[in-house]
Amino acid sequence: MGWADLPGEVREAVEARAGRVAEVERFDFGEGAEFKAVLDTPTGRVFAKATPVDGWFAPRLYAEAMINPYVTRLAPRLLWQVKAGGWLVLGFAYVQGRHADYSPGSQDLDMLAEAVEVLQDLTCPEHVSWPVERRWAGLTEQPHLMAGQALVHKDLNPRNVLISEGRAYIVDWATPCRGADWVELALFIPRLIAQGHSPGEAEQWAARFRPWRHATAEALDVFADAEARKRQKLADQWPWPNQIRTANGAWKWAHWRASRLDSR
Repeated sequence: MGWADLPGEVREAVEARAGRVAEVERFDFGEGAEFKAVLDTPTGRVFAKATPVDGWFAPRLYAEAMINPYVTRLAPRLLWQVKAGGWLVLGFAYVQGRHADYSPGSQDLDMLAEAVEVLQDLTCPEHVSWPVERRWAGLTEQPHLMAGQALVHKDLNPRNVLISEGRAYIVDWATPCRGADWVELALFIPRLIAQGHSPGEAEQWAARFRPWRHATAEALDVFADAEARKRQKLADQWPWPNQIRTANGAWKWAHWRASRLDSR
């Protein structure tokens, strides 16, 4: 949807909060809201998301608004939120940047590593209660191995990491979870493999972090197999190129770990 497609009552409420919108730059990629755009306002540029309050994406925007005060060391600050005309609109501080490059040799991975270090220092807010192990329900008999009390973003795909002025921002906190502190790293492994890293290289990247070093081999074996099955289900349901690449990366990792298990 474009700015002009939003109900007049919604646009009026946004401008009452942010000032007159002079220009709009639409975003046609990604998901998570019916409307996504950069708004030029008298106080500066704002990245806005909007969705009907009774729509499918509404719980995601509410979750993102609730988590934002706890993750401002990593994410653009939520400047305002507006509810009007049956719509919810969130306005975030605008970050001029580009999406991260996860290919071998990319310096973006070092900047992402610094952000992940910060993420692992954060305390999971009490209101984030969704257990990440539910992701693998029915795909493994040992989902409890992924349980824990750490804050998990759960979707560090390249479009959720913005590189700007020598640092990485982690955006789109729509589905925060609670889980083992190594799970965020394990979820990232298939993405690295999908971008050209070998399974061993991907694990070597994760091994720089303390949580990875205390994850048991059994837990990682179970995780890799369950995540490959989960990624395949997602790719079958939404056969987009990125989903297929990530599923292939997950299977490569699972097979690599299984071959190592056979030689133990």
